[in-house]
Amino acid sequence: MRPRIRRPGPLLLVLVALLALIVFPLYELVRGVFTETDASVVDVLASPALREAAFGTLWSALAVTALTLTGATAAALVIERSPRRIRRWMRIGVLLPLLLPPFVSALSWVTAYGRGGLVDDLISVTMPGLFGPFGVVLVITVNALPLAYLVVAAALATRADADLELAARSAGADAATVLRTVTLPALRPALVGGGALVFVVAINAFGIPAVLGTPAGFTTVTTRIYRDLAFSADPAAFSRVLVLAALLVLVTLIVVGTADATAGSRRRPLHRVETPSALPATPRRRDRIALAVVGGYTLVATVIPVLALVLMALTRAVGVTPTPNNWTTANFAEAWSGGTWRAMGNSVVISGVAALVVLVLAGGLILVERKLATRPLGTVAALSFAVPGSALAVAMLLAYGPWLRDTVLLILVAYLAKFWALGHRPLAGAATSLSADVVWAARVSGADRTTTLRTVIVPMLRPAVIAAWLLVFLFGLHELTMSSLLYGPDTATLAVVTLNLQQLGDATVTSALAVALTAIVALAAVPLVWVWRSWTRMGAR
Repeated sequence: MRPRIRRPGPLLLVLVALLALIVFPLYELVRGVFTETDASVVDVLASPALREAAFGTLWSALAVTALTLTGATAAALVIERSPRRIRRWMRIGVLLPLLLPPFVSALSWVTAYGRGGLVDDLISVTMPGLFGPFGVVLVITVNALPLAYLVVAAALATRADADLELAARSAGADAATVLRTVTLPALRPALVGGGALVFVVAINAFGIPAVLGTPAGFTTVTTRIYRDLAFSADPAAFSRVLVLAALLVLVTLIVVGTADATAGSRRRPLHRVETPSALPATPRRRDRIALAVVGGYTLVATVIPVLALVLMALTRAVGVTPTPNNWTTANFAEAWSGGTWRAMGNSVVISGVAALVVLVLAGGLILVERKLATRPLGTVAALSFAVPGSALAVAMLLAYGPWLRDTVLLILVAYLAKFWALGHRPLAGAATSLSADVVWAARVSGADRTTTLRTVIVPMLRPAVIAAWLLVFLFGLHELTMSSLLYGPDTATLAVVTLNLQQLGDATVTSALAVALTAIVALAAVPLVWVWRSWTRMGAR
């Protein structure tokens, strides 16, 4: 018998939200490809410039995926099986790039390894190919590696069977054979899923190609959409934008769908590794080498770029040696002049409201899933997060632009569609572990639905609620792709203002604003880390 929902309010809320935030905008995007383009899709894609952008996006995304999966798998195997005394520090080193918005990371690499950068000033060495496809692939890899690492490390803790590895080693297999025949096959679903995630992140990247690729003439689909939508006066530009946005959605759905089907068809039983000590102990010398490698990577990938960005923000002018005698705070004062404070307010308000509304939508979606004992609606919400931001922004312009253009509401609607899954996943995971016996005991004791919700369910879900709100707020603060396409004269966000300053070529003031944005994001991330650790301890108990 099919389950019924006696109170249809949550179901109506979820269905209306899915239709308004995801289905209708994407329908308008697909419809616009065939009704609002002057030429056929084939003719538009036949343009040499568009072929170059599509090819650049595809091969760079594949390169990022290969490099990131290799690095993340190696890092997870080394870090998660290292002694506890050094494991935490190595994890921090690998995850540190998460605190940097992607385009700020690109700016920091320019100030560190570009011509006239920190390393050039110190030892007269610059990184060849930083501006161009090599730099774009490298910096996107650095930013995507923490995400892939989290996926692989989680799978390593739940799918890798230590007993099988020990048995293989006891049978005479060397470490390479065990890795190839036991460990990697167990991690295959995670590698497929992590690879799909990284590929989507790579084709969705906008800030890094805009900073490192555009000056060298390297174009991706996202930067081409931005240029055609923001700067082009060609009547055919909007046709190109529609086709490219639809192409991004199609590629994303194919990759995500294939990855889900592949991972599902190869699913293995879960085997919990109680502690890394169940595996063969690694020699202390190997531990020291691993710590040195991770430390060196952290120094090159994060510490030096961030230090260079801070020094550039403090230096009086470009080309001046960044010594204390040449330091000034005037760059920060100039960075916050004009409309920057308004942009800051826009970022905080839009991100905060989006986080609150996402909590309501996520709660309604969880209620519907539990009543119907099915998850297709949650899958649709998750797919919206995978849709590239530039494509989603174009879809929002088509769907709601006639009424909401140049307003914060248009950006807010885009944030809700994009970040719904970020709020849903933590709450859904916590709700799954919620004990039905406790809720039933409260009802048997005479508590009504409202009292049970207020005194039992909400306190048990409080860490997940806080984590979900902070996660959406954090992503909203440094979101750039959608905001750069949807903002109006008075609705620019802090990330958009930073990008506009960078395009004007004022390196010192841009660096000052980028440092401020990074500090704000880092401060917002501190409570999230605290909540996550508290939640983990609570689960352990």
